[in-house]
Formats: sequence, C-alpha cells, structure tokens
Amino acid sequence: MKDPASLKSSNTHDKLNPALYVLSLSKLFKDLGTGMLAFLLPLYIVGMDSNIFSGTPIVFRAGLIATVFGLSNALSQPFFGRLSDNLNRRKPFVVMGMAGFTLISFTYANTSNFDYMILLRIVQGITVGATVPAIVAMVTHLSSKSTRGTAIGIYSTVRGFGFGTGSIAGGVIASYFGYVTAFYVCALLGIASLILISFFVSETHNGQPSSASSQEPAKGFQFIILSVAMFMMMTGIMIIFAFLPEYESRLGTGEISLSIAVSAYVIVRVLFQTPMGILSDRLGRKKIIAMGLLLNIPIVIGLGYVDNVTQLIILRAIQGISMAAVETPVMALAVDLAGIAVSSKVSSITASQAAGMALGPIMGGILAGYISFELPFYICAVMLLISLLLVIVGIKEPTDSQVRTTG
Repeated sequence: MKDPASLKSSNTHDKLNPALYVLSLSKLFKDLGTGMLAFLLPLYIVGMDSNIFSGTPIVFRAGLIATVFGLSNALSQPFFGRLSDNLNRRKPFVVMGMAGFTLISFTYANTSNFDYMILLRIVQGITVGATVPAIVAMVTHLSSKSTRGTAIGIYSTVRGFGFGTGSIAGGVIASYFGYVTAFYVCALLGIASLILISFFVSETHNGQPSSASSQEPAKGFQFIILSVAMFMMMTGIMIIFAFLPEYESRLGTGEISLSIAVSAYVIVRVLFQTPMGILSDRLGRKKIIAMGLLLNIPIVIGLGYVDNVTQLIILRAIQGISMAAVETPVMALAVDLAGIAVSSKVSSITASQAAGMALGPIMGGILAGYISFELPFYICAVMLLISLLLVIVGIKEPTDSQVRTTG
C-alpha cells in the first residue's frame, strides 16, 4: 500500500500549475500581432522601391521578407538560451523581446522602402528570438514529466490561436483600414503583452545552476534528429508565405480569403495541440511525431496543385493536424532529454524551427521564381521523408527514471 504522502506528491505532480495559464495568456496579444505581420508583410512590400533588390521576382521578395526574420530569430535563440541559463533568469528576456517587437511594429507603418523593411525584420527577429527559449523554459518549470506534453500543448494552443487569428485580423484590417493601421494595431498588441508580462508573470528558476558538463552522445544525436524534424516541418509549412502574391493572382482571390487559408492551418493546429500533447504523454512521443511527419508529405505536394482557394484552405487545415502531432511531442521529448539546462538545450529545437521558417519562404521564392512553381513542394516532401526515417531509426524515449535523474 502506497504511503499517503507519496500519493499526495503524485497527485500534485499530475496537476497543472495555474501560473502556466497566466504566462500563456500574457503572450497571446503579441502572438496575435506576429500572425498579422507574417501575413501582411509579403503583400505589403509589393511595389516597394528597392536599391538592392530591384528587378527581382515578387515571389523572391516575399520569401526574403519572411526568411530574414526566421534566420535572425534562429541564430539569436541559442545565444539567448545559454545566457538565460547562465543567469538563471527568464523574465527579463521576455520583457526585452516584447519591447523590441512593439517598437519595430510601429516603425513598419512609417517605412516605404523594401531595403529598410528587410533591416527592420532582421532586428525584430533578434528581439523575438530572445523570448523563445526563455518562455519554453518557464513552461517546463511549471510542469512535471507526467504533465509536460499537456502543458506544452496548452501553451502552444494559446500561442497558435493568437498567430492564426492574427492572419485573419490582419487581412480584415488591411482591407478596410489599410496596412498602416494594421501595423499600429500590431504595436498596440505588443504593448498589451508587455504590460501583462511585466506585472502579472512571475520569474521561474532552475532547481540549481546548470551544469557545464557535456550531455551523453546518444542524447546529443537525438537532439539533432528532433531539430531536423522541426526544421523540415517548418520549411514545408512556411513555404506558402512566398506564394501569397502568386496564389492571389492564380486563384483570383483577395486578402481576406488568403488570410483564411493561412489561418486554417493555425486554427486546426490549435484545436489538436493539447490532444496531441495528452496522447504523447500516454502513448509516447515518438509514435505521434512519426505520424505527423508522414501526414505532411502528401499535403505539401498538394499545395503545388491547388486550383481554388477552397482546396488551399482544406490542405492547410490538414497541415495543422500534422504540425500539432510533431511540435508538441518534439518539445516535450526535448525537455525530457534536456535535464536542468532547458533554455540552452531546447533552444536548438526552437532555433531549428525558426530556421525552417527562414528557409521555406526563400527556397520557395527562388525555385518558383526561376525554375518552376511545383518544384519546391516536391523538395519539401523529400526533406520530410528523410526526417521521418531519422525519427524511426534514431529516436529512443527516456524512461521515467532517466527523466527524474537528468531533470
């Protein structure tokens, strides 16, 4: 018979910390603004003057404006993750990132040159990169092994809801009030998140300072595989942002219809994020990750052959299921493997995700602009197949005892 004290401890570990909801809701407004910008900027830069990129295809420019953000975001995350672990502080990085996001969003409204837009997007990517590993660490500090998938699923659901509805909100505001108004709204949303984070979110800390000792080679290899999986998934998902101007022309549609297509992915992903986290807690992370990768292969090929906006919306919605099946279990498994230094180690996963956001649009823009419209979708499918095989062969989930030892 179990000791009552141990039963009480077990029940405590199975419950989610209410602070998780406060953190997630505090970041919601900034995520709403992020979704607006991701959708609006590739359309806003059409027809802009440029000294450096004059004469380049519009799909290349649309891909570039998305790529520089993802690339600067990806490169900055490992640095900020290590710094956060060394200082054993997270909240200052989140506050700094929110402030940077707000300022740059306001500046977009007063910029009419494509070259300056690229520079601003790079700076904004760095500021957002400061927040990502810190927030992921805070989420993991507020959860246990038995609730980690659920906790990450809830956080990702709230974040995804903001990003998804942001695209629709951006399309509506731009259609009726103009792009400048939309950028001011993004800045106001950033201010709202900044206030909530500053006054209502408490700092979290590791149980002890992070160790400088190297991780086991087997775990290091699994981190590489998880990073590759996230990179491939985001490449296949973000590629669509290079094609927004092309879809607008080919499908004979406008900003609102395109914003629905973009948001369909995120909204469905939001609905499935927490269920996939719960499934990964119960069935294991590896099975769910493999299922998501497999599902996304035919979807990305189909995106190259849509004939109308309805088909685009349906495919993007199914893609939301596939991403939910990969993102939440990957992050939960990475935390299980990471041990104490969550920010620095898990930042390799989040940085790979941002790198996929960077590669997808620019790869699609270059290949579609200079070779063929369909080719980038086939390349994404091959990349997904490679990552699926790597997950099947190379991923081994830690036991509960191993997680307790490392964490």
